[in-house]
Amino acid sequence: MYVIKHDEYDRLAFQNVKEHFENIKKTEQEANKELPSFSYLMQDIYSCLYKIRPMFNKKIPASAMFHKTLIEQMLKTSEYKKLHELTKLDEFSSAVATVTMSKGVLKSLSEQQKQELRQQYELEQKLQDLQSKADSLKDLIKKAKNKRDKNKLAKALAKTQKQIQKNKKQIPKPKVDPNQIRRISRKALDQARKETEKLQDMFGWGVDPGQIQKMPVEEKIQLAEKIMSSYKLKKISEIAGRFQRFALYKQETKVKHGRDEVVDTELGNDLARVVPSELAYLINPATKLLFYRKFVEKELLQYSLIGTEKQAKGPIVVCIDNSGSMEGEREIWSKAVMLGLLTIAQKQKRSFAIIHFGSASEIAMWKFNKENPPIMDKLIEILEFFFGGGTDFETPLKTAIDCIKSEKDFKKADIIFITDGECIIPDSFLEQFQKEKKELDFKVYTILVDYQTDAVEKFSDTVLHIGDLGRDDKVLDTIYQI
Repeated sequence: MYVIKHDEYDRLAFQNVKEHFENIKKTEQEANKELPSFSYLMQDIYSCLYKIRPMFNKKIPASAMFHKTLIEQMLKTSEYKKLHELTKLDEFSSAVATVTMSKGVLKSLSEQQKQELRQQYELEQKLQDLQSKADSLKDLIKKAKNKRDKNKLAKALAKTQKQIQKNKKQIPKPKVDPNQIRRISRKALDQARKETEKLQDMFGWGVDPGQIQKMPVEEKIQLAEKIMSSYKLKKISEIAGRFQRFALYKQETKVKHGRDEVVDTELGNDLARVVPSELAYLINPATKLLFYRKFVEKELLQYSLIGTEKQAKGPIVVCIDNSGSMEGEREIWSKAVMLGLLTIAQKQKRSFAIIHFGSASEIAMWKFNKENPPIMDKLIEILEFFFGGGTDFETPLKTAIDCIKSEKDFKKADIIFITDGECIIPDSFLEQFQKEKKELDFKVYTILVDYQTDAVEKFSDTVLHIGDLGRDDKVLDTIYQI
């Protein structure tokens, strides 16, 4: 029943994935109720996604022709090529994509198609049983010691062969439209790619990529199932991927934009900076070759630029309000913002600290220096953590200052303060805070989530207001350039 070539190792690898991945096991059990042959198809899909170059078996039974058409059409699509880049030689990603694609294929088949495939499979199984019986009778005939036994066995064999021929005629040939199968494949593959990218985004949450690569597939599966079974983690993952990509983009464009002041001229071949008089050579056919020669030899006169904006590469301390009013979408949004900043810190080897705060006695802190990135289990703990109490600003600000003062790796760190509330801050504390801020040379960026208050102005260098979490581009644009 298998369409794709795979050895015992391939089957054991898929079996191992099924044993640890409850979702794939459940999908297979439910699918087999509708199509008893679906286990074979799932193995074939997994093999196509995991193997670098999947190959077809030479002999394929009639009951597997639908599978063959599906796989053939799948391999021809651009959607498969995109997905295969994510899944090849990756057991975990192949398993995730297999689940999504299998569900998509099953959902796209009509009840009539399912009925025809079930009937075909059942008759094929009967045919195989009859063929096995015929082979056994042939062996018994060879071993029979007398003519009477041989004649008796020969009659049984003739009867069995007659049944085989009858069953062959009864096996239906389901109508398989390659174009329809191709559409089914493309839709299922596209959905599988989205799901796989989403899970891979989860595993890119600011942790060391090598840590994920070394993680056994069983641990990856357990972690993925923990994330997918948690409403909070699942919602964070839905927006964290976008935030991370946006954060990295802002860092890249910030660096590119940094050189914007003309200070001199120089020789080179950067067309964006070549002076107009050199470009004039292109207008005249007689001087065009001269321009090309100067371009190849990097002798074109061009502007020399210098950066004028400060490229901050210091540590980051994120303070997240854990008061009761932040629970829900505000908490999810703020933690997704934190993950974007953590991704920047990890990529640029910057130390990173996270402070969860509530009332005066509610404070929790996690510190990761540039040589000690977070592990996934610790990051999950941070994302799930929540106080749900009152609001106090003095305690988290004191904690952040202590971190900057006492930890060498957090010298000149920027503080990102996310809250939706306010509290009374003593003037004596504010005076001391401003003094230490100047001495320690750090800045405070505060994000006010759907709330208006002047309290944060007293300790912040920049205050960003957001009234609608769905319109967060301006806030993210500033924060992710830090």
